Amino acid sequence: MKKILILSLLITSVAFAESADALIENNGCFSCHSVASKKLAPAFAGIARRNKMQNGANAKEVIIKSIREGSQGKYRKFADTQMPPYPDFSDQELSTIADYILSKSSLAKGQGGGMGKGGMQ
Repeated sequence: MKKILILSLLITSVAFAESADALIENNGCFSCHSVASKKLAPAFAGIARRNKMQNGANAKEVIIKSIREGSQGKYRKFADTQMPPYPDFSDQELSTIADYILSKSSLAKGQGGGMGKGGMQ
C-alpha cells in the first residue's frame, strides 16, 4: 500500500509540474537570455554566479523576486534592458525556474560570471 501511495504521489508531481525547460521555452525567456552567453540580457550562468556570490543563501529568493516583479539596472552592460514582470507564475513555477538558473552557475566565465568592475555587468 505504501509503495502505491508513494508511486501515485510521484506520478502526480511529475505530471503536474512543468519542467524548467518547458517553462523557460514557453514563456519566451530564451528570446532575451541564453544559458551561458550574453544575448539581449545576461546569461543564466552569469545571473546564477552573481546572485550566489552577492546574495548567498538568499540567491533563489532574489531571482524569484526579479522574475515576479521584473527588474532593470542590475547589470551595467544591460542597464537599458528591462526584464518584464511575470506575476502569473505560481510559486512552484518560480521555484523551478530559479533552481534551473542557479544550477547553471558553473558555466559562468570568470569570477562572478563575467561581472565588470563594481560587481555589475
